[in-house]
This record gives sequence, structure tokens and C-alpha cells, in this order.
Amino acid sequence: MSYATNEQYTVEDIYRLIVDYHTNYTAMKKLEKEYIDVVAGGNIGKYGIESSMPKAVGGNSDPTYNELKRLMTQDKVIDRFMNKVLYIQNRWDRIIERQDETRAIIFHLALSGNSLVDISKTTGYNYSKIRRKLMECAEILQD
Repeated sequence: MSYATNEQYTVEDIYRLIVDYHTNYTAMKKLEKEYIDVVAGGNIGKYGIESSMPKAVGGNSDPTYNELKRLMTQDKVIDRFMNKVLYIQNRWDRIIERQDETRAIIFHLALSGNSLVDISKTTGYNYSKIRRKLMECAEILQD
């Protein structure tokens, strides 16, 4: 898998990456776990009488093998999630270095999966201020 994060994102794209960070991270971890569980367990050979039976030539009708092939194509999907997550992770220290505590709190609440409404309730700021602060974060994170 490649973990390059050299994609060029607009400020609006980065805002979406911030808001969707928790979802992207969770999806990436779930897909990685599923992939590893199946691929790592996929090398178990058949045993008993099935091991000596003739095998079909040509296409594969083994549903387990076909599912394994499908899961192995998940590399590209996992890579896309990984790149989105790493884009934020590789730059989040920029938010802390700016000494704006309000922005940092809102940023971390968003990364933790809180909705803008929940962040508003937690911080006491209105929805538009939350969105404005996250847009500032997106501008700071943009290369």
C-alpha cells in the first residue's frame, strides 16, 4: 500500500476531511482488519479427502477464493482512506502551534467524531462560529 499524501486539496476539501476524519479513520481500520483477517487466514490448505480431489481447470468456483480476491482489491479503497487520514495527521500540529485554544478544541472535537451541533453544545459557540473555526483550520492545513 502506498501512503503518499501529496494530493492537492482545496480548503473546502480539507474542511470535509476534518469533518469526516472520524468516519474515514473508522472505515479504514475496519477494512484493514477485515482484509488482514481474511488474507492472513487465506493460506490455510484443505485437508482430508478434499486435498486429494481433482481441481477444476479454468475459472474458480470456490466462493471463499472469490471473496478473498474481492477483499484483496480493497487495497485501493484502504489506500484512499489512509491518504485522507494521513493528510490530517501529518499536519495537525500546525493547529496546536497557532496558540488559538478555541480553534484547537473545536478541531479536536471534530476529529473525535462530534457533529457541529454537538460541538456547538459543548463549547457554547454558535454553529456558524464552529464552521468558521474549522474553515480556518482547513486553511492552515492546506499546503
